[in-house]
Amino acid sequence: MNKKALVVDLDGTLYATNTFHRFIVYIFIHSIKTFNLLLLIKLKIAVAGRLFHFLSHAKMKYYIIKAIQNQNIDYSRFVNNISTFKRSFPEIKSNEFHIKILATAAPSNYASIISENENFNVCLATKFTKTEFNNEFENIKEIKKNNVIKYLKNIDIHEIDTLITDHIDDLPLMKLSRTNIIINPSSKLKSELKQHHISYKII
Repeated sequence: MNKKALVVDLDGTLYATNTFHRFIVYIFIHSIKTFNLLLLIKLKIAVAGRLFHFLSHAKMKYYIIKAIQNQNIDYSRFVNNISTFKRSFPEIKSNEFHIKILATAAPSNYASIISENENFNVCLATKFTKTEFNNEFENIKEIKKNNVIKYLKNIDIHEIDTLITDHIDDLPLMKLSRTNIIINPSSKLKSELKQHHISYKII
């Protein structure tokens, strides 16, 4: 019997919002409430660097995740704060899948909590590394696809049965998935899917 794998994106998919942007606001407020001036300065530098195009989105994320390491941040409270944005998909509750993966570019600091709350088997997210920034830091696009495939191969599963996402960044995964469920696809995404002859369902 073939084992069936479900892969679900987080931002804009499982949650109808960009959780990382809301997380930045959350830790800004946290740093002010706790009078953590050093953390506040680091956050301002990272966000300003992005706003003025000195930093890529990935580098901003790297510096923010680096800044919050060893900080006393209540990630569970953050997850509770954004719970109103959570969507419900019957596929996540279905027993037909042998493995359910939450695959996201969001930081693992809170994505892992969401994964556990929603009974996913595993969370593949962006993790902090003590090494210098590199292009494989963020769990996105081809990196995300490679991480999902590597994990599945390690448990002797060789294909994605169903992918649920909203974003064109997941096109590498869409090319491999037997069934693609797309949330509010943009015209650009529809065009890409048509160009690559990828069938999909819209919800």
